[in-house]
Amino acid sequence: MKPVIEDATAEDLEAIVVIYNQAIASRVATGDTEIVLAADRCAWFESHLTSAYPLLVARLDRQVVGYAYLSPYRPGRPALEKTVEVSYYVHADFHRLGIASALLHALLERCRDLRYETAFAIVFDCNSASIALLKKAGFELWGRLPGVVHMDGATYDHLYYGRKI
Repeated sequence: MKPVIEDATAEDLEAIVVIYNQAIASRVATGDTEIVLAADRCAWFESHLTSAYPLLVARLDRQVVGYAYLSPYRPGRPALEKTVEVSYYVHADFHRLGIASALLHALLERCRDLRYETAFAIVFDCNSASIALLKKAGFELWGRLPGVVHMDGATYDHLYYGRKI
């Protein structure tokens, strides 16, 4: 079944937080280490509803099963405003069903609509699923920060994957 991709609404925040907390618990998808509450994410959520940095959700049978969003690169620096960071997360019960691929594709389309020129994603080097997805979507490895991620006694590289829009 193909997901419906659309702009997030206020009613989606709780589901987004559930998905993000799963990513935190996975220890491979974010540098956050503590579970968050919806109240913790309100300002972040609202900033994406009223900006040029959209927040999209993927729905299957009206259930939010993933989300993706754009973030500014080096905010407040006009010379860099054509570059954005892409982020995406999928509910653990819906991995490997093409949800992340659909979200990333929709996000890149939105980048074109908003006239961004460059997109990048930052991932841990142990996140093989994200690396494969990014490569499939035309992203290339543009940078590596060796040994900067310290998670539960393990050390990982932070990888920067980028592409032109």
